Amino acid sequence: MERKHFLTLGAGLTMGSLMGKNPMAHEAHNSQDQHQSWINRWREHDAPLPVTPDAHAPEMDGPYWDFLRGLFPLNPKITFLNNGTMGITPLPVLDALDKSFRNLAENAAYPMHDGSFEEQLARIVGCKGSELAITKNVSEGVNLACRAIQLSRGDEVIITRHEHVGGCAIWLYRAKTEGIVLKVIDLGSTAEETLQRVKEAKTNKTKVVALPHIPCTIGQVLPIKEICAWARANKIISAIDGAHPLGMIQFNLKDLGCDYYSGCFHKWLLGPIGTGFFFASEAILPQSIIHHVAAYSVDTFNMSTVPPAVGELVPKTARYSYGTFPGPMYDGAKAAMKFYLSIGPELIEKRVKHLSKMLMDGLMERNNRAKGPNGSDPNVAGKPPVMWKMHNSQGPIMQILTPLEDISRGAQVGFIIKGLKENTATQTPTNPSNTTPAKPPTASQRFCDYARKNNVILRYVAENDIHCVRVSTHYYNNLKDLQAFFDVLDAFMKEEGWY
Repeated sequence: MERKHFLTLGAGLTMGSLMGKNPMAHEAHNSQDQHQSWINRWREHDAPLPVTPDAHAPEMDGPYWDFLRGLFPLNPKITFLNNGTMGITPLPVLDALDKSFRNLAENAAYPMHDGSFEEQLARIVGCKGSELAITKNVSEGVNLACRAIQLSRGDEVIITRHEHVGGCAIWLYRAKTEGIVLKVIDLGSTAEETLQRVKEAKTNKTKVVALPHIPCTIGQVLPIKEICAWARANKIISAIDGAHPLGMIQFNLKDLGCDYYSGCFHKWLLGPIGTGFFFASEAILPQSIIHHVAAYSVDTFNMSTVPPAVGELVPKTARYSYGTFPGPMYDGAKAAMKFYLSIGPELIEKRVKHLSKMLMDGLMERNNRAKGPNGSDPNVAGKPPVMWKMHNSQGPIMQILTPLEDISRGAQVGFIIKGLKENTATQTPTNPSNTTPAKPPTASQRFCDYARKNNVILRYVAENDIHCVRVSTHYYNNLKDLQAFFDVLDAFMKEEGWY
């Protein structure tokens, strides 16, 4: 296994390599032993990490982050900058999954849903365990929230253009089949502007605000606390898509004040695929509709009486978690929560925002290098080079869509590359029988394809006509990853004719 790559970043040449000897195989073996030894001790005795972050600059690259990176079995040939789609599962979580699946198989240990999982999660997200239900993913939670709300034809729901299909499909379906009305807003370039746009969309028919905490498109952190306070004051229900915050930034559900919140573990918390949660506040639960009822949803049932009898719904959000409990997957999610806390939510947030800021700075610096066609100056004649705005930065070759203000920025950066070839690209039909020409790929799309061919994994955001590149930087990424990204970007820009 080539985890030696992760532990030697920035170390430079060693004495052994200078003398013609390669110590890497020995170092890789030692690092694997060191990591496995720590995992064993951490599993049984909550052993602390054997290294500590730098006291003066804990967010900076160094032995601490190198050790953590060594706990991720990612192919070292890949530069993975798409954590917003799927987090890489670390070895302690894989270890917990393996142990749980083996226990189930070896001891016929049928997994039981005893509420301990919800209590552990509640301590992280700041609510009561009784306000949480286990789900498979965010899409399930969003569906639960949408269907829990009584709406009539003509009732309005405020939603954004920056939605993932899992966050908006059920609302679109209800609009199509029930006649509710979706008021679609664009995000502002600041938190204050976004809040104002939400307020301006309200009418006397507005019943719900259904917004992402951090949209999948550009990673902008919305002012959810302020939006939910305004909604509550106007008797509007708030249903928040929380696919991205858990494991990236710190938040407290009680402090946010939302009615519903849907999250997952497989992105920034680095848990197993297929694990999520749904929050319904104790205030909203009594009026929340439920459509699926099974084991764990009701307190009693009896098919031997005439007529057969069923008791009451359990008085907690867990009524939405029904049927066989996927024990091993949630044992993995428990390990992910434990691992997250062993590093520290505050430190993780500081680290990921540090990396995303370095990414933004690098993008803006490259805008200033730009040359137009045939080496011409892309700036307006007689004017100085581009002076960067604090928000929604736009330069001659790319536009950064993610706000730069700290409260609106997390660990993802969305930007659009302006293509010199866009207007001259040859259009081709979508298929032989269709004479309507298809639009050629945008420069942003071409770049994401180019990067993937060079083993740099990004996300191209095509939905909702946003057409941007999204880069996700988690704490296991480092300056070497950013350099690999910029090397590929520079090569692409040269091919495009920008510099």
